[in-house]
Amino acid sequence: MFNKFKLKMLNENQMYLHEKKVDIPKLTPERWKKLFEKVDLLPGIIVQVLLAPKKDFYSTILTAVDMMIDEVVEVVAILTEIDAEYIKKNVGIDELIEFITKTVKKNQLTGMVKNLQSLLPKPNLEEQKADESQ
Repeated sequence: MFNKFKLKMLNENQMYLHEKKVDIPKLTPERWKKLFEKVDLLPGIIVQVLLAPKKDFYSTILTAVDMMIDEVVEVVAILTEIDAEYIKKNVGIDELIEFITKTVKKNQLTGMVKNLQSLLPKPNLEEQKADESQ
């Protein structure tokens, strides 16, 4: 049975998914590749969640989880190496969200998305206006 003693044994990079203790993973290029081979729609949803305004972050993530529950389960299964069926049958949505949130924070994904955006060329508004007027 889950108790306070178990919680005291955890560090900031660990948590429980139902009764299984898991580590919050470091997302290496190899893990990214493995993840995106398994999921189709989730990358776009992740970007939308990461770019959501802070005031809308939690409602955005709840909507995303509702829409993509099977893919979220697959992602968590890959990252934790826990069977997807175990996750579907035993792990709560709150635990999945907490796991994803901790993974995002540990890997600084919000900052990474912003950094990647800054590398993209900025559209020249004058050129766009000239193109539209033609």
